[in-house]
Amino acid sequence: MTDPEQILANYEGTLAAAQRRSDAIRETLATLQVTERSADGQISVTVNDAGNLVDLKLGNALQRRDGDTVSREVLRVVQAAQGRVASTVQEAMAPLMGADSEAMHMMMDKLRSAQPPADAPWSPPHSGLGQIEDDTPPPPPPAPRPPRPHRPDDDDDFSDGGFLR
Repeated sequence: MTDPEQILANYEGTLAAAQRRSDAIRETLATLQVTERSADGQISVTVNDAGNLVDLKLGNALQRRDGDTVSREVLRVVQAAQGRVASTVQEAMAPLMGADSEAMHMMMDKLRSAQPPADAPWSPPHSGLGQIEDDTPPPPPPAPRPPRPHRPDDDDDFSDGGFLR
């Protein structure tokens, strides 16, 4: 039979090791960043482990370019960086969590579902407001009802006097 003190000591050791591993994972994720640059090097973006933009650097040469072109390129570079987040997290976490562990698979599934694919082409959003009530003509008025037919008088009193005498 095993000594209860020994069981408790083993359990505390296991908890301490799990706490150290958890702290290492948290620290690694807190410092993990992915940086991506445009082909001409004028745009540099950095995203964190969740794919959120944490840094954006624009070169001076972009001042002479069309704003729409620059914004499309910025979004393309951000998407490329976000698309690399999952693989970067997997590389950093594999030694800590195990490359084929259930926890790693769950984390990767969550990260991949949250980020756009790196090669997804950017398309501008639809810039319309939709149908506005004033833009549609009002419906035609309903057809008039035919007048009601007169009901025959069924009054037996032929005097023109009032009922109060």
